[in-house]
Amino acid sequence: MTTKIFVDTNIFIDVFTANPDFVSESKAVLELCEQNIIEGYTTASAITDIFYLIRKLLHDKEKAYQVLGHILNIIKVLPVTNEDVLNACAEHAYDFEDCLQATCAKANHCSAIVTRDEKGFKDFDITLLSPSALVDQYKPK
Repeated sequence: MTTKIFVDTNIFIDVFTANPDFVSESKAVLELCEQNIIEGYTTASAITDIFYLIRKLLHDKEKAYQVLGHILNIIKVLPVTNEDVLNACAEHAYDFEDCLQATCAKANHCSAIVTRDEKGFKDFDITLLSPSALVDQYKPK
């Protein structure tokens, strides 16, 4: 059975902005998803954020849709239910978006969240992995 991992938005941003400090590890996370070694998940709100950023970077709506199509071939979008939103609201978290993502990840049985922003998720009782920690788990030994 393939491991279900929630992929935080910053992983995508690293790849599409070619962030020199993080691009290789973040790209490796998405490659694990593309190779079906892990199942990668995100939320619809993250997808809208990603599309906006890609379109802004590329200055080309059609190219942004092509990139988004590729993402959607390797990442699945989790449902966000009314119950998820209510549960996240009840937390009164400092970062509501991270709280809602963690709530969705847990509700959909993701085993971990891969993120560079571990402090944003530390209070939500779900395993957190840096991109390098996740990639290291799947390196041939």
